Amino acid sequence: MKSITKLRVDPAMTIYDNIIKYLQKDRCINLNALSYLKYDADVYIYNDDIENGVVIGAQRQNFFFLATCNKGFLDEFWKYLTAGHKMFSGVPKSIADVMLAGREPVWHSPCKVFIHNGTPIFEPSPDFIIERLTLDDAEEVDEYYTYKSDSSINRIRESIGKADSVCIRIDGTLAAWCLVHMEDGSLGPLYTKAEFRGRGLAEAVATRLMRQLADKDMPIYVQIADDNVASLALIKKIDGLEFSHDCVWFGLDKS
Repeated sequence: MKSITKLRVDPAMTIYDNIIKYLQKDRCINLNALSYLKYDADVYIYNDDIENGVVIGAQRQNFFFLATCNKGFLDEFWKYLTAGHKMFSGVPKSIADVMLAGREPVWHSPCKVFIHNGTPIFEPSPDFIIERLTLDDAEEVDEYYTYKSDSSINRIRESIGKADSVCIRIDGTLAAWCLVHMEDGSLGPLYTKAEFRGRGLAEAVATRLMRQLADKDMPIYVQIADDNVASLALIKKIDGLEFSHDCVWFGLDKS
């Protein structure tokens, strides 16, 4: 009988290493899943065989990451889920197409994923003093966040408090910043206020943050919505980030 098994894993468990090995087979498209696994996740497997793929469920963010193209697994997983709104994070397009076949998303945001190519990351211009964001900056960062919501301020506070972040202040005013999303380890939000644009601030903060992550041997990648023309143009100015693959964020309602 086909079945879904839900596991609450931690690094001390043998199965944790096996899941990591599976995800590392296609590391570039599974960076999301690898980060979620370290964050606060449940893992779902199919027929007790990791080689069928895995689904990662980020508990606090209420997102799922799909690391399987196995249609049988995806169909059984959908049956397994309780009723309600389900959100799926950064799913590679090839997998999203399988999951969405015959299902109508409530919302759907295709994105492009850019990953650092491993080339040396050079320090930004010394003309700028770059420092870490503080928790006092959280509300201002959230105010300019493209995906601001009732809960985004809490995620931004957590990212500033626990992950790497950088900013530039000009005459005491917060001018530009870049964070790491705590839940999936990707870069963002990256923002420069309108009155400070055209001075290379975004490139400076992004490059500094990338250097910090590289020094810690952490993944460096960013997901940008296809309709975010400004950010897609900006990413081309940042050395070392190259297009990797298309992914999709989407929501489904289950009755």
